[in-house]
Amino acid sequence: MKIHYIYILFLLLPFFLNGQILPTRPATALNKVILYQDSSFLDHSSTTYEEGALFNVLEESRYEHEDAAQNQKFKWYFVRTPDNKKGWIFGDGLAVIQPIDEIKGILSNYHLKEIPYDNSEEQLTAWIATIEGRDNMHEEDHLNPIYKEQYLVLTSPLKKSIHIQLSGVSAMGSNELKQLRFTDINGDSIAEVILVSNSIDNSNPLESRSVVIYSFQAGTIVKVFEERMTLSYKNDQPSPALFKVVDIGDQTIRIAYVDYVACVDYSLPLATNEVSKTQERCMEYVTYTYVWKEEVQKFQLLYEESRTYLEGILKDAKGYALRREPSFLGEVVEQLLDNAPLTVIKHYEKIIKRKGQKVVVPYLYVKTASDNYGYLHADKVQFIKSEHAALLHQFYQNPPLLKEDWTTEETFLFFKKDLDQVITGQR
Repeated sequence: MKIHYIYILFLLLPFFLNGQILPTRPATALNKVILYQDSSFLDHSSTTYEEGALFNVLEESRYEHEDAAQNQKFKWYFVRTPDNKKGWIFGDGLAVIQPIDEIKGILSNYHLKEIPYDNSEEQLTAWIATIEGRDNMHEEDHLNPIYKEQYLVLTSPLKKSIHIQLSGVSAMGSNELKQLRFTDINGDSIAEVILVSNSIDNSNPLESRSVVIYSFQAGTIVKVFEERMTLSYKNDQPSPALFKVVDIGDQTIRIAYVDYVACVDYSLPLATNEVSKTQERCMEYVTYTYVWKEEVQKFQLLYEESRTYLEGILKDAKGYALRREPSFLGEVVEQLLDNAPLTVIKHYEKIIKRKGQKVVVPYLYVKTASDNYGYLHADKVQFIKSEHAALLHQFYQNPPLLKEDWTTEETFLFFKKDLDQVITGQR
């Protein structure tokens, strides 16, 4: 069967960056790829190129074609190879430069830019590339879901590339880039690549957020740190605290978060007054620190996990009553004044009907300065000495009926000082 191809015309000049020339339409091998004489798998080929090889895309097939396992569909690309050969490479192994008008937000700061990667004057060329196809689930292509991955590609003056996946979408789910920075944090004057991304599994509503740090070592890029930031109330429900705070300094990374644990697992020496396995969670403030270890070239745990009490004060509630039970009809234990100090032990929630609608009414189980224990409406408590104080205040002022509806646009990644690497533009 004859296959028709569309020739891609590009009027762009090559990109001259610090003496380096990227091809007119660059593409990089995401793994070992095979060069074929024709756009099919029918004829055997032993011509292969390793991961990171740089190609110039000359043409591409008009339509997408099945891979060897018939699980996905991608285009074929007619390319010029690093050793000046021409042939076809199937699109499941190539990330091709993304058109400039499709690159939005923070990624535009890193597309076709120079990035120092050692103590010499040589630069890496950063560019954004994608692999695009379809998951092959239906006979009619328009019914097949899009498969797409987006990469940050870093090409050396020797025209070898390394790549980091930034985002993706498929029939199984998606992942989205939230933050990207080039910052020297290990003290070697070479920028690390720090990214925060969200992943969504279509079978689980809980958003999974992670921070990953890559370091340039011995001519390649190595993952030196990874931390899952997502906090859960249950396996498939986000915690009111949502995400861990990651505080990055010089050669250190501090993690802090509010943990909502089953009260049977509460580790602190206070009475928890366990009432319900579903309506309550005990609360602990958790911190630990990583430090850069030169001998292993990675971040390793410096201080073991520390769990302490959450502290708060009674706010805008003059003469408010601490009650024995989570109800405004409960027995009064103590009358509290505004700004009364509190040790917060437990989150408890009730679902009631208000004006015909179900609403969540959260309480906090606390200990007062008089060593009395009892319940307060959560919206009357202001948390202190916690990075999550403002977020928890927002949650308890207007708690969602379903926890999966609780979201925020904050990234929870912070830097003690602005150490961003200078990224220079196209020359």
